[in-house]
Amino acid sequence: MLFLINLDDAHERRAFMHAQLERHGHVGYERIGIDFRRSTPREIDAWTSARFPSIRFDHRSVSTAEIGCWASHLCAWQALAASDTPACTVLEDDLTLDPAFNDAVDTLTREPVLDLVFLGTSSRNVSARSSAPAGRFRLHRPLGTIYNTWCYVVSREWTRAFLAQRWDIDRPIDHYTGGRRAGANRPRIAVLRPAVVREDAALGPASQIQPYTYRIDRARIVEFARRKIIASRVSAFYYKLYDYL
Repeated sequence: MLFLINLDDAHERRAFMHAQLERHGHVGYERIGIDFRRSTPREIDAWTSARFPSIRFDHRSVSTAEIGCWASHLCAWQALAASDTPACTVLEDDLTLDPAFNDAVDTLTREPVLDLVFLGTSSRNVSARSSAPAGRFRLHRPLGTIYNTWCYVVSREWTRAFLAQRWDIDRPIDHYTGGRRAGANRPRIAVLRPAVVREDAALGPASQIQPYTYRIDRARIVEFARRKIIASRVSAFYYKLYDYL
């Protein structure tokens, strides 16, 4: 079971991902794209009440675009929770897939040992020493929150537990999947090494959320600075410390 998060008007991204997934034999994937970028809070609340009555979004804290991202992932989780499949893969539409992608997906979905495993991430706060084997890969312990949702394998049991609770959501989805804001149902997470997905150099920086989100952390200049810092020698030295943790 594999879900591609892709908006209806994101034709270039869809073609790019479809070609890769087809090469990997994932011809039966399901595309989900809930687009709330131009929706009103009232329209969003009506949709949420009908589909996810236990969830409420704080419109003062999360933008319509971010809620649409949440809704897309929630729909994938809901489908998994209602199935007899142990786990599923959810991926976004700006990624390059490694030749080992299928092997990683097969290994992690067959018998999930954790709630959520990231198959690649821009977050670099990952322990190099604390890890466990998973087939030909290793699952590394994150040191703090993993702030992205590029691609992950999530277990059916965790999605069922998440959807069974009441949630007042006031942060982007990566705060929850990454382990920061999930409360009592905080997922047990890990990061796959070596990674089998990476952000596409052209599509990745072209955010579909930022133009519809007005918080300072989503500003183009802030995102530009963040990418420059992560790629810098100073950042490389800082994250080298995680090799010893």
